[in-house]
Amino acid sequence: MSNTKDFPFNPAQLSTWEQARELARKLSEGPVVVGGGVLPETGDPKTSGLYVPEWLGGPAQFPEPSRVDSEGNKHFFIHFRFRNGAEGMNAGLVADRFRRYPTSPAYVLRSLADEAALLAGEQQ
Repeated sequence: MSNTKDFPFNPAQLSTWEQARELARKLSEGPVVVGGGVLPETGDPKTSGLYVPEWLGGPAQFPEPSRVDSEGNKHFFIHFRFRNGAEGMNAGLVADRFRRYPTSPAYVLRSLADEAALLAGEQQ
């Protein structure tokens, strides 16, 4: 499970900032543009296209998920916010979907576009 701060957490939900930025580019350039594209990254987590959502540890006060891999790269609980108003799409799980379907990037982009439309409340 890697070193996810000694509590059970799906490590696939974590990504580095570099991975998240590369995914944001991929989601924004197409061939299928997801959610009208990821908003620009800013210093304000309330408006930035890449952000770590406020973490509520629950009654057990679990720490915010993060880890350091064997190469020293820091992974965080990063999410995307899109131009169509969708937000809350987890960068690590987006990367995981591309890993699961390595020969079908268009399929992954279409499924993510559908998900972003639903998150934004758009009709399908």
